[in-house]
Amino acid sequence: MSEICYSSDDPVIRILLMGRYGSGQSSSANTILGEKMFKVKKHETEIYEGKTQIGEKQVHVITSPDLLDPDLSEEQLEELKAQLVSQCSTGLSAVLLTVPLEQPVHKEEEILDYIKDFLGPEVQKYMMVLFTRGDELEDLDEPLTIEEYLKSKDHADLQQLVTECGGRFHCFNNKKKEDIQVEKLLHKIEEIMRKNRGKFTIKQMKRRGSLRGSRVNFSGKSPAKSPDDIQQIPESKDLRLVLLGKTGCGKSATANTIIGRKVFDSSATSTSQTKECQSETTLRFHKEITVIDTPGLYDTELSKEQVQREIVKCVTFASPGPHAFIIIIRVGRFTEEEKNTVQHLKEVFGKHILKYTMILFTYKDQLEKQNMTSEQYLQKADPALKELVQSCGNRCFFLDNESASFQQFKDLISKIEKMMEENGGMHFTSDMFDETEKCIHEIQKQILDEKVKLFKQQNKCFPKAEWKKKYWRLVEESRQEAEQLFSETNLHLLGSSLTSEEGASAPKEAEHKATGLFRAVIHAFRERMCVIQ
Repeated sequence: MSEICYSSDDPVIRILLMGRYGSGQSSSANTILGEKMFKVKKHETEIYEGKTQIGEKQVHVITSPDLLDPDLSEEQLEELKAQLVSQCSTGLSAVLLTVPLEQPVHKEEEILDYIKDFLGPEVQKYMMVLFTRGDELEDLDEPLTIEEYLKSKDHADLQQLVTECGGRFHCFNNKKKEDIQVEKLLHKIEEIMRKNRGKFTIKQMKRRGSLRGSRVNFSGKSPAKSPDDIQQIPESKDLRLVLLGKTGCGKSATANTIIGRKVFDSSATSTSQTKECQSETTLRFHKEITVIDTPGLYDTELSKEQVQREIVKCVTFASPGPHAFIIIIRVGRFTEEEKNTVQHLKEVFGKHILKYTMILFTYKDQLEKQNMTSEQYLQKADPALKELVQSCGNRCFFLDNESASFQQFKDLISKIEKMMEENGGMHFTSDMFDETEKCIHEIQKQILDEKVKLFKQQNKCFPKAEWKKKYWRLVEESRQEAEQLFSETNLHLLGSSLTSEEGASAPKEAEHKATGLFRAVIHAFRERMCVIQ
């Protein structure tokens, strides 16, 4: 993704500023450029570049929106990333992470990690923390330098950010337009380039080797060691989480906190925003995470048939099995339906589900308003709630979906991974999940074979390096199509089996190579469905 280009007398310094909203990006850019070229906006969705002449150097400054902004759609994010690659393609002298002083660290650590993932690991050699609001150090009763401020044990989070950037940092007071602070920054940036023998340069994947190297000739036999030789389709998702709970408990808001984007409809009202199972996948901290948000499966507003349909979808989305079932309960509320949640789960999925289950309490801020700790809350809780937590191995977590989400996300994932370790790193499974995965895998294999065959017919000669990437894209597409086909056909068959004991009127969809597996899944579902409601 990247390479180093060296030039000892490069007259241009190109600086990329990145950070969350409100971190001082635009103000810092204006300080560097010596004039107000950038407008300070609360929510920016465009990439801007400004330039000026400082001494013998032409200085270019690029500002980027917060790429982790939860309000950005996937389409907006991909467009911004493409623009950013284009803007930075001629090389970067430094990447500055803007961090405001006297504010809690929110998601700066994740931004750093995202930059490395996006631009490539070599960019870490060019990263520097740019602390903003340096005037707050001067306004202290005993003014401090940035070096003195960072030495305090109270600022371990800031120290960690600096460490991640190789110990490189600078501080701006954007209220003072002093040339000296800009000159010192440029000196540090030139030292980075000298040490790294030039700029960091992004090379777009499409520009690399796509016209060079060996190619796959599909007119004859498949080449050795091609993806065709792979016997099994690997499991792609690293972490699968199923969220369960009563309407209005905060499932969708929790799902958004885990995903890091507002992709699930969420509302604080008692009316459920989630009418059916929804699955979303994200990549955070090198881990592919899938969250399955469910409607209030045990609410009285859902009919027996609706509950059964959503459980079918839930099992499909979570196949080959979830790593965790997370029961969401709102602080201050514990209803009769919630008391029976675990019993319902055991009846549907089996007793050993408890090893894979944890309780998550939402609206943690309500405890803080009462000056109460989570431990104190559990001590005073309803005996039935205590019993529920104990039945899940005392695994519980308190979450405030209205506050900064990243640290909470890390803590929650850490707790889930600890539970996974206790379960030998394995996901939950049962006869339903086993048969479901066999069926989906069989359908996926057929769809994939058809896609590969069609692709070869349409592309007689294809770059060998690109073929592997294309193959895995086809694998992902075939998986999604297989899950959809499985769910639709299974729901149809389930409906037929519930109205006809022998299921004599099997639909044409069942006349599939995977019919036997479909029927096995139906049998597994029917055994469990009879205990619901």
